[in-house]
Amino acid sequence: MRPAFDSILIGCVIALLTLSILMVGSASLSVSEVRYNDAFRIIRHWLIYIPFGLLLMWGVSRVHPSWWKAACLPLLITSLLIMVAVLITGQSLNGATRWFSFFGLSLQPVELLKPAIILYMAYYMGTFPDRLHQLSSGLAPMLLILCSALVLLMLQPDFGNSVLIFIVCFILWFVGGIPFLHLAAMTSVLIPVGIIAVIAEPYRVERLLSFTDPWADQFGSGYQLIQSMIAFGSGGLTGSGLGQGIQKLFYLPEAFTDFIAAVMGEELGLIGTAGLIIIFGILIMRGLQLAMRCEQTFERLLATGCTLLIGISFFINLAAVMGMIPTKGMPIPFFSYGGSALFGNCILMGFLLGIHRHLPVKQNNSIHHTSVSEVIT
Repeated sequence: MRPAFDSILIGCVIALLTLSILMVGSASLSVSEVRYNDAFRIIRHWLIYIPFGLLLMWGVSRVHPSWWKAACLPLLITSLLIMVAVLITGQSLNGATRWFSFFGLSLQPVELLKPAIILYMAYYMGTFPDRLHQLSSGLAPMLLILCSALVLLMLQPDFGNSVLIFIVCFILWFVGGIPFLHLAAMTSVLIPVGIIAVIAEPYRVERLLSFTDPWADQFGSGYQLIQSMIAFGSGGLTGSGLGQGIQKLFYLPEAFTDFIAAVMGEELGLIGTAGLIIIFGILIMRGLQLAMRCEQTFERLLATGCTLLIGISFFINLAAVMGMIPTKGMPIPFFSYGGSALFGNCILMGFLLGIHRHLPVKQNNSIHHTSVSEVIT
């Protein structure tokens, strides 16, 4: 009998959402009280988003991967058109135009673009393996699609998601069989372009300089990182206790979104942060194990891409709030507050669960009976 879902993947998602409810509630009460005169408004919205996200994840998982393969081009074109539309009619905030606003709710189209890009890359490499060794028919068409998406993202501007999508596509191309020489030639061209994109915007240069020495401008560009480091440092091994943190009280900006890991570090300490890392470690290993079990190239690359998007997003956020890389507004999947990000990650997880659900019974059972210890090792 084929198991309907991968219990380990589902367990990781449920664990992350449970922790998220606790931490978003803790981190948002004071902000919500001041901003909306309602201490529970933010956590109440989050408790509404989560069931809809889980329903979306379930719906996506019910669809056979071959259907997504057939629909990838219309989905890609639609997502690119929506990205164009947000530049024209979207809501601007702090100099960025990334959102549609509907009835007080915001939708960030990049969360639809990311699964569409992964679908297309998996489709192209899985459908035309004989083309991959020729630059003009292999890497070039996929690079054209990627560059179109990156241009639209940079116009918003959204440098962080641009970097995320490029990294994931690069790894997929490498895994999918694109010749290393082609990848090296592409990188030699795009890296200088990326450097120019960084130095062209003063705020990006400030973020880079504040990352190397945040104390040089402790009340300006280095403020967020310093407050985050204080939160982690004051948490110690066991933390100050759930709800007892200080940095979330208007010291740490975006405490319930981009910097929620710092709030966890302060309130639940090293133990809580380590637990979060372990959950993501299990999720990532499980996703990659699923990819290795797939017989079809499309499904293998789709599972790999979905796992990479979730895993790399987590590590970028955690590294940024710990001062290991320049700060970047990127939420932690299934953990940071944000409806668009939650729905996007539920789509990715739905792809993974759908691939598992539609594997041949023998392979499916072999995954299902793998223990957690085997996944970790």
